[in-house]
Amino acid sequence: MEAVSAGHVSEAWWTEACKKVKNALVFVDGPTAESLHWSGGLGRLADAGAKNVKEFSSFEKGSERDVKAAFLLSSPVRGTTATILKDVIQASSFQYCIIITSAHPSVHTYARYGGRDVDDAVLTTELEQSVLTWMGNMNYTVEVFYLPLVIVPYSEDLFFMPVFASLYPLLSPDVPRISKHHQAVTRGDKIKPLTGLGEVEFHHLPHEMRVSVRQLVASIHSLLQGMNAREEIFTIGQTAHIIGTELDVFSPARQRRKVATNKVSLVVVDRTLDLVSAADHSGDTLMARLLALLPRLPGHCLDSAINMAPLCDVHPSCEWTLVPGCLAPQGKEQRAAEVLRSLVTAPAKETLSLINKHVSVPDVFTFYLCQQSHIPTGGGRLPVARDLPPNSPKKEGKMMVDNLKRNIQQFASDIDAFTDNAALLQQGLGAVEALMDPRHTHQDQLLSLEKRLLQALGDPEETSPFTQVASPFSQVFQLLRTRKSHGVTLDDLLSLMVYVASLGGYGVFSQREEYALINLLSHAIVEDKEELSDLLLELVGDEVDEVSALKTAQSIASQLHALTTVREHLKNYRSVHFPGDGVEPASYHSLLPRLVQDCLAAPQGEITDLEYKSAGFKDLIKTGFSLFVNVSKPSPRDAPVMLVWVVGGVSPGEVKEVRRTVKALNSPCRVILASSHLSYPRDTVQKALQPNFFLRGF
Repeated sequence: MEAVSAGHVSEAWWTEACKKVKNALVFVDGPTAESLHWSGGLGRLADAGAKNVKEFSSFEKGSERDVKAAFLLSSPVRGTTATILKDVIQASSFQYCIIITSAHPSVHTYARYGGRDVDDAVLTTELEQSVLTWMGNMNYTVEVFYLPLVIVPYSEDLFFMPVFASLYPLLSPDVPRISKHHQAVTRGDKIKPLTGLGEVEFHHLPHEMRVSVRQLVASIHSLLQGMNAREEIFTIGQTAHIIGTELDVFSPARQRRKVATNKVSLVVVDRTLDLVSAADHSGDTLMARLLALLPRLPGHCLDSAINMAPLCDVHPSCEWTLVPGCLAPQGKEQRAAEVLRSLVTAPAKETLSLINKHVSVPDVFTFYLCQQSHIPTGGGRLPVARDLPPNSPKKEGKMMVDNLKRNIQQFASDIDAFTDNAALLQQGLGAVEALMDPRHTHQDQLLSLEKRLLQALGDPEETSPFTQVASPFSQVFQLLRTRKSHGVTLDDLLSLMVYVASLGGYGVFSQREEYALINLLSHAIVEDKEELSDLLLELVGDEVDEVSALKTAQSIASQLHALTTVREHLKNYRSVHFPGDGVEPASYHSLLPRLVQDCLAAPQGEITDLEYKSAGFKDLIKTGFSLFVNVSKPSPRDAPVMLVWVVGGVSPGEVKEVRRTVKALNSPCRVILASSHLSYPRDTVQKALQPNFFLRGF
């Protein structure tokens, strides 16, 4: 197991995919393109012999000379995907089509036929016949392959599957929508309506959400198959429970467990159990600031767009013509891979020092500058690099950023040096851009407000100084009234509301405060209707008036109330806020690092909130025998590897804390952290304050 990681498995899948693209015109859809971006990029397909690469779109087609096409698709070939595939093929002259899909054959079957018992091979044959019909000759060739090209490997112990970024944990306001939809599609007037989130099971979900859950389950199964692993499944949270249950009963997974030799503990966690880390504006890691301040690379949810103007001699008015840079390492650039890990797991100052070290000592450029300046190369340092004198932390940080900016700009004078260090320079530019952004100070202001709100929660049973502070929501309301003078936006206030609701939990949001919130927020939306952000316009809708503003405020209040109650049923993790006393201030203890620590160190059976999924008949027998003998349920640390999957995104701060926790415990159990994407405040507000993506319109 030491040598096997998600990156190794993904690399094997991409190697197989590249064998199919020789002499082919390749069409790639968005999610697969994002995975390719982190797995070698377009150069990988070119090196494999691809003639050209195009977007998977109805507006693209092949020329008359293109007789072979390869389609790299992330979803089942149905609906819009099938329509686009048909449009491209019928507009071209292909004689040989290869379709590589990340959806397992059983997912295709489920998407097409629901729960009906249909052989997966039947649907594959139907797809091949359809493609031959679109090609116009039944004697041409079609091949369909399943390769889950969905993994983005960040490091040996961290990976993402961005194709599942829309799959977010359910909240209590989603339950009436699910119940109403389930009754409508089953036409069951006598079916008992769902009354709580704990009653929601897989078969209650809308069809598209079930397909997404099935595809996630199949992708995790395929990853574990590549690791030759048999898993013990543990879950915490209702959506995690649904995913864990489906993986437990997934037929290919049951077959795999019979022969796999490596034991793995899979822990599935709902993001919504703790949104504090995902909503705060901490700058502990540079990645947190990059996500908050830089735009996403177009079409991507993991990578950021870097302004390349400092390395290019263009007029400021022409900057928009530049292709943006990115954070992803290219090829086998080890220094860029090292910096990427540091961006997520190390303090910002440490990452800055690392980037400065690398851009100050590149072999190619050192030789170039020394030749120009007639300086001996033995020193190994650029003439522009300086050791920073001791100073105040803030001033020293600014000097480090300025020094890094100067060092990077030196590369603009030599194209060879720039090319050899392109990935590292783009990461350095991203760090400089984020730390010199005028909004950087605003992020610190929001962080300061969050710390005040943390202390405002206090302990209602104590008569300490903390209880004299106004309640956190009262402070948010005051900011809402005076937002213009304090320089905070409605988006900022929404993130603060999510932060407080998740931090305070049950009881932090009284009914009177809920009414006040609806009143104040609806008026604020109307007052600021000419300057609403895209996020708020998405929440409010096209028409911004008093009625739509009131409905939006009511919906936001309902979602916030749901966030305060989401941990109410838990015992171990009911609170993430620890009140202060006369000696120590109040503090926040993130749920995910605590869960990992307990999984590795807590006494057997002490984590009552962690639900264990029985892995089959053998475990049922054990359960029966446990009536007569003392048989305890397994613990995640029983396996040499623990894979923690967070449904709905994981924040850079959590990644850093989990790494610190694992290192401090020095456990022999290796911990792999995974999710769909990296969370940041805007993403968190967007997902937490709207109905679930798969339930909009219900």
